Amino acid sequence: MRETHHIKEIILSKRTAIIFDMDGLMVDSEPLSRQAWDEVLRPYGVTIDDDLQSRIIGWRVDVSAPAILSWFGLEHVDVAEMIARQEAIHQEILRAGSMPEMPGLRELLVRIAERGLPWAVATSSPRQHAWEVLAQLGLQAEVSAVACGDEVAHGKPAPDIYLLAAERLGIRPEQCIAMDDSGPGTEAAVAAGMLTIAIPNGHTTATDFSHADYVYDSLYGVVENLDGLLRP
Repeated sequence: MRETHHIKEIILSKRTAIIFDMDGLMVDSEPLSRQAWDEVLRPYGVTIDDDLQSRIIGWRVDVSAPAILSWFGLEHVDVAEMIARQEAIHQEILRAGSMPEMPGLRELLVRIAERGLPWAVATSSPRQHAWEVLAQLGLQAEVSAVACGDEVAHGKPAPDIYLLAAERLGIRPEQCIAMDDSGPGTEAAVAAGMLTIAIPNGHTTATDFSHADYVYDSLYGVVENLDGLLRP
C-alpha cells in the first residue's frame, strides 16, 4: 500500500458509500476486450499489443476505437462499424464463459454489506455490458446504482461518470470512496471530489497514480483498511 497524501479542498465528513470501477477492478475483463478487438482487427493483419492496451485502458469506446484505428493507420475504416462489431463479439465472449473476478472482490463486498453501505458501479463501458457482467457475478440485486459511459457527455478522465454514480446513490461525492485501476479513472474520481484509491492491474502497474489518495496492490488492501478509509 502506498499513501500519496493528495490534498483535497473538500468538506470533511464520514464516507458512507463505495463506488467501483468495473473492468480491471471488479473483474479481469481487459483480456476479453482485447480478444474481441483482435477478432475485429484480424482481417487487417494487426493485433493489440501490450503497449497499446495500456494506453487505452479506462477510455470510453468512442475514444479508444479511433485511437486504435489511428495506431494501425486504419483511419479510413468506419469507426461506428468497428465499434459495433467489437461490442457484438465482446458480448458473445462474455456469454460463452465466466468472468474472472479480481482478488478480494467478494471479501470486500462482504465487509461493505456488514457495514450497511450502499455501493455503485461507475464504468466507461456501455450499460448493456455493465449489466451483463453484474448478472454473471450475481450482483444485480446487490448493487445500489450503476453509471455507464454511454450515459454521460464526457468519459473518464472527466468526472461525469463518478458524479452520476453519486447522484444515483443520493450521496454527496465527498462522502464516497472511489476505486479504479486506470489513470483516466482515478483522475475522474479525484476531479469528482471523492476519496480515490488506485488499484493497478497487470496493464497499469507503470501508471503514475500520484494524484490518488491511496494505492493498493489489490482489493484486499481496501478490505484491510476499510474502517479507516470511512473515517473523515
